[in-house]
Amino acid sequence: MRYYLHENRTAALRAVADAPNGYYCEVKQPNRTNDQNALYWKELQILSEKCGHTPELWHEYFIRLYVKPQTVEMAGEVIMMRPTTTKLTKQEFSDYLEQVFAWIAENVR
Repeated sequence: MRYYLHENRTAALRAVADAPNGYYCEVKQPNRTNDQNALYWKELQILSEKCGHTPELWHEYFIRLYVKPQTVEMAGEVIMMRPTTTKLTKQEFSDYLEQVFAWIAENVR
């Protein structure tokens, strides 16, 4: 189950208290918002129209520029996982947007 603490704090506490041994609870910041994502893709579309290339290609460019890949050990090897913005918290995505928008402001006339 997933509880958003601003709405269901009591229910979340009850679920933790009632959970069987061996279960785990994770408290984390929420991921980016739909509004943040919509703004990002709107800006990429504008960038695409001004400079060429697709919004998807610009997305790949900025991910490689500003999002660090995760490393995971698997079968005795260290694997670099492709960077993604989908798991960024709201604050992390906000910071990412600032970097992207600053790049655009400095490099696009």
